[in-house]
Amino acid sequence: MINWQPAGRVTPISLPEGCGLDDVIAAWMPVGTHDSSTPIPNLSSVPLVDPSEASTFVTPKRALEHAAARFALATLLRDNGFNPSDLRVVRDKHRKPSLMWRDYEARKRPALPEITLGHSNGISIAAISLNGSLIGLDAEPLDVPRARNLLTMMTSGEELQYHENVWEANPTIGMQEATKTWVVKEAVQKACGLGMHIAPQTFTVLNCGEVAISHDGHGYRLETHHWRESLDGRSFAFGFSRLIAVQ
Repeated sequence: MINWQPAGRVTPISLPEGCGLDDVIAAWMPVGTHDSSTPIPNLSSVPLVDPSEASTFVTPKRALEHAAARFALATLLRDNGFNPSDLRVVRDKHRKPSLMWRDYEARKRPALPEITLGHSNGISIAAISLNGSLIGLDAEPLDVPRARNLLTMMTSGEELQYHENVWEANPTIGMQEATKTWVVKEAVQKACGLGMHIAPQTFTVLNCGEVAISHDGHGYRLETHHWRESLDGRSFAFGFSRLIAVQ
């Protein structure tokens, strides 16, 4: 079994103003080329990879995406004064990732950053929140065709009508607008820490810089941002969200 090697360098993501430029830092890196015949690499030397989780990967795509996201996260942590060897990534019942010290004595150290991870179409992304606020970051390429029936799975009401109208007028722009909405909603789901337990069609991000969500007796208020960025000559839609308050 071959050992995993980075397919490229870890590159900063330029967050737009308002995302918390002083305390939120993000980066991306390429996953690397692969096909069904590519062997699954050995991930044992990749920082922040859980060997038991890695042992469950049955496709090279999953293994490479996972390794690249963890490597990008480890780079961000190392650049900001944390030794990834002292840390591990754990997930809660909703699959939300967070950092934990490996040993008891280390847990007496300062609080750890909150994190968010993702991957899509050949890239992996990671971000850390140094002030401990919950964040979500998501990205999708704008050149990938989308099925129109996706709209009813992710929007409703006025938001759905907006997307249907745009798609009817220009399918290409309609797909791009749907992708933009999708990444923002994914970022919101991540920042809440609840993932798909919050159905995307139950809240709107249309013309919103702030989103309010109710779930299981609690209210969540989040800020949102979206932008486009070229990665390796390919245009990606990015969505970012930060949790402001829980009631």
